[in-house]
Amino acid sequence: MVRRLIDQNRQRELRRQTLLLERIERPLERRLRSEISAAMAEMIRVWELTGIVPAVQDHQTRLAALYQAMAIAAVAAFGARVMDASKSDHTRLETKDFAATMTRLALSYVGQELIRRRITDVAETTRSQIVSAVARGYADGLGQNEIARTIRPLVPQMAGYRARMIARTETHGAANYGSTAAADETGLRLQKEWIAAADERTRETHADADGQVVGKDEAFDIGGSSGMYPGDPSLPAEEVISCRCAIGYIVVD
Repeated sequence: MVRRLIDQNRQRELRRQTLLLERIERPLERRLRSEISAAMAEMIRVWELTGIVPAVQDHQTRLAALYQAMAIAAVAAFGARVMDASKSDHTRLETKDFAATMTRLALSYVGQELIRRRITDVAETTRSQIVSAVARGYADGLGQNEIARTIRPLVPQMAGYRARMIARTETHGAANYGSTAAADETGLRLQKEWIAAADERTRETHADADGQVVGKDEAFDIGGSSGMYPGDPSLPAEEVISCRCAIGYIVVD
């Protein structure tokens, strides 16, 4: 019989991971919504005065700080589940070292070039949305003050939608990175398994990957692309954005 590290029931494990992710996502979503809204409001204010949509000073820096805080929480939470499950077998990571190790891993995750690029893209998209809204206003024949009055009420909706998508996508990637990094620390011989959500919203490529088992240090094949875990930033955007899949571990006796 296959021995799974955390829960023998795959779909129950998926539900547990989903609930934990949601607890980490919610505060990030609120903070992202506030940050993006504030940056947009400042861009509109400056544009109304100068006719130029600026790149808001420190917007990207504040976004990076939000990503870092999220990564520390996600890596620690998902890493702890793997480490706790491995205690009955073997672990080479002492409890007193856990927090420092997980923080180091979280900072390593955020420091990846792909993640830094995504943070930059979030900041640039904030500005491009305002630039596009201004262009639409001019196309409709509106004056500068009218355009500003038209855009301002749209900011909460624009920021809210993006905050939800970003929070789900980025939390998911960081959490599964933490899980796989903790699996390395256990010292156990493990395989990993892709667990897809079994509903109509699941991507076809992810449904096809459901139950795929590979070595702990091997990549999954997702629609012809390689990824070490669900939400891996090296996967194409269409395989990552709002992904709800989970990762499980099988102990090799």
